[in-house]
Amino acid sequence: MLFCDEPTSGLSATDAELCVKTLRTVAKRLGVLCFVVIHQPRNEVAQLFDSLVLLTSNPGRMAYNGPMVGAKHYFAERECAVPVNVNPTDHYLDVLTPGTRQDRSDEFVAAFAKAQKPGIDAQVSEALVSPNQTVEEMLQDYGEQVGKRPYAVGFCKQLATVLRRKVRLLLRNPMSLALPLVVPMLQGCITGFM
Repeated sequence: MLFCDEPTSGLSATDAELCVKTLRTVAKRLGVLCFVVIHQPRNEVAQLFDSLVLLTSNPGRMAYNGPMVGAKHYFAERECAVPVNVNPTDHYLDVLTPGTRQDRSDEFVAAFAKAQKPGIDAQVSEALVSPNQTVEEMLQDYGEQVGKRPYAVGFCKQLATVLRRKVRLLLRNPMSLALPLVVPMLQGCITGFM
């Protein structure tokens, strides 16, 4: 699993979209589950997510949990359709933020408890009762799928990638290599001279 807490903070809208596209590619290629906390994404970024969990603010209560493409329909069913030419994620935040003019957070929390929570509770109960694999068994099964190893990418490939990146960074900024070597030599010479 990959947990990302606001990976797009401080990025331009275009860079945020590239960041989320990269996360999506990594998740698909490596077969990992990726959790992303994101605030006010633009529509193009939001559409890259498969699933959406919406929480109210202060306190965080579950208001929606389902596919990203189903959120518009879910809100429309509750007579809170996304207006034309409005970013859906902005609309969801306006509706679910207590104290705002459009606040309907209590209604959506109640609707979630009535419509979605029982299904989720049933899935959790079923999963707790059924015999499950241990983490080691899951890794072994996954290793058989990706070539008899517990990791999607082998150690040597990971090490080569990290070293290649480090060499590129050093070549871009030679002073980052020269300073750690030259400064201690100068300090040694000065100390020895004294």
